[in-house]
Amino acid sequence: MSKSFLKIWNGECSYQAIECFSSINAAAKKVVPSTAAKIVVDEKSIRYQHSTIKEVANDNTLPTPGRSNPGEGKGEKKVERKDNKTVKK
Repeated sequence: MSKSFLKIWNGECSYQAIECFSSINAAAKKVVPSTAAKIVVDEKSIRYQHSTIKEVANDNTLPTPGRSNPGEGKGEKKVERKDNKTVKK
C-alpha cells in the first residue's frame, strides 16, 4: 500500500443550524441542533488559522469530520449540589 499526504486546515466560520419541530415546546426544549438539522455555512466568514500535514495510507478514503451528533454531551450533565438540589450544568 502506497503512502500519501493529508493536509488538514483548521479555522472558524459563521453558520446557521435549521431544524423543524412538531411543536413549539419541542423546539424550546432543544438546546443544540441534532443530526437532523441542516447546517448552512456563510462562505464569506470562513477563516483559516493553521494547517497540518501528515502521512497516511493511500486507501482513497478521507476521515469523516466532526461528531455524528454535534450536541451530544453538551448541557446534559447534572451535578449534585451541597444543598441536595440537582441542577443542569
